[in-house]
Amino acid sequence: MQNTTRQATRKRFLIGGIIAVFAMLAGTWSALQLRDRTGHVDELAATRFPVARDISAFELVDHRGKPFNNASLQGAWSFLFFGYTHCPDVCPTTLSVLNSVAQQLGSDAGNVQFVFVTVDPERDTPGHLARFVSYFNSDFIGVTGKSEAIEALTKQLGVLSMRVASGENPDSYLMDHTAGVFLVDPDGKYHAVFMPPFTAEMLVTNFRKMREDYR
Repeated sequence: MQNTTRQATRKRFLIGGIIAVFAMLAGTWSALQLRDRTGHVDELAATRFPVARDISAFELVDHRGKPFNNASLQGAWSFLFFGYTHCPDVCPTTLSVLNSVAQQLGSDAGNVQFVFVTVDPERDTPGHLARFVSYFNSDFIGVTGKSEAIEALTKQLGVLSMRVASGENPDSYLMDHTAGVFLVDPDGKYHAVFMPPFTAEMLVTNFRKMREDYR
C-alpha cells in the first residue's frame, strides 16, 4: 500500500514537472512571438520598434501648470518614466539614474527632456511634482492630470498601474506600476522602451546609437 502511494506521488511530481517545463517553453515561445510582432531586440539593450509608433492625442499638465500634450513631445528626444511621488524605492532610484544620464550627455542633453508622469494623480498635484522632480534635477518635468487623461497616454505605451493598500488608513497606499523607461523621438513617436535593470551608462550608450540611426 505504501509502495503504491509512493509511486502515485512520484507520478504526480513527474507529471507536474513535465507540465512546468512545457509551460516554461510555451512562455518563452510566446515572448519571442510578441517581440517579433511589436519590436525587435538588436544589438541594443532595448526594445526598439522597426517603425516608430504614433501617440494619439492626450492632454495633461506639467508641474508649472502648463499644458503637456503631443506638441510637448515634438522637437526633442523624450525619456518618459511613470511613477508617483510617494514611491519608496523604484521611482527615486530610476530618477537618480536618469539624472546621471542627463549629466553624462552633458551638452548633448540640450535636445533631450526627461519627463516623470504620475500614476497617482489623486495625491500628485503640480506642487508636489515640482518639489519631487526638482530634487533630482531642476530640468526634469513632472506631469499630472485627471486619471482618464493619464490613461489616454499610459494605455498606448503599455504602462500598467494598480493601487495597493498598505495599512488601515485609506490614504496610505502604494502604487504598483510598470518600471520601464520609454523613449519618444523628436517626431513625437514611441521609439523604444528600456526595461529594468538598467544603468545610466547603458541608457546613454543605447540612446546615442538610436539617435545616430535616426539621423
